[in-house]
Amino acid sequence: MTGWGRTGTLFACEQSGITPDILCLSKGITGGALPLAMTLCTPEIFEAHLSDDRSRMFFHCSSYTANPIACAAALANLEVWRNEPVALRIKTLAAMQRERLAAFRSDPRFTNVRQLGTIAALDIAVEKTGYLSEAGPRLRAFFRQRNILIRPLGNVIYLMPPYCATPHDLDRAYEAIDEAADLIGTAAL
Repeated sequence: MTGWGRTGTLFACEQSGITPDILCLSKGITGGALPLAMTLCTPEIFEAHLSDDRSRMFFHCSSYTANPIACAAALANLEVWRNEPVALRIKTLAAMQRERLAAFRSDPRFTNVRQLGTIAALDIAVEKTGYLSEAGPRLRAFFRQRNILIRPLGNVIYLMPPYCATPHDLDRAYEAIDEAADLIGTAAL
C-alpha cells in the first residue's frame, strides 16, 4: 500500500520527505505477478555489514528473495515503469477515485471518506464499527454476489483498483457501494 505508486508517488516516503536508511520492497516490484522481496539500504549500512566475518553480515534474505522467474518479472515491471506512462495512469485513476468519492462525502450513510493517491476508503455508518463489525461479512457476501472484488474490513470499505481500471469499472464498484449502504440494515444484504 505504500509503494509502486499506490499513494500517488512511487513510494510514500517521498511525500513525507523521508529518505529511509533501509527500504523493504515486495509484491509491487513484480507488478503483483509473482512473490518477490528485496531489502535496499544506504551505502553506509551496506559497508558496515560487508564482511567475510559472519557475525557482521547483514542477513536479509527471505523465502521471496532471488527467485529467477520472479526477478525476471520484476525486471519486466521496471521496464513498464520506465517506458510507459504509469505516472499518468496513477494520476488519472486518483482523479477518477476523487470524482466518485465526492458524492459520498456528504452522505450520512458514510463516515471518514478519505483518499490517498489511488487508495480510497470510506466507512459505512453502523452502530458497531471497526474491523470486527458485523457489517464486514455481510458486505463481503454482497459484493461477491455482484462479482465485484471489494474486501471490506468490518464496516471499512477500501478501494485499491488496478492501474488499468476503467471509468466503467469504478462506476460498477461505487454503484455497488451505494447499493450496499442502502441495504446494510436489511436481510437482503
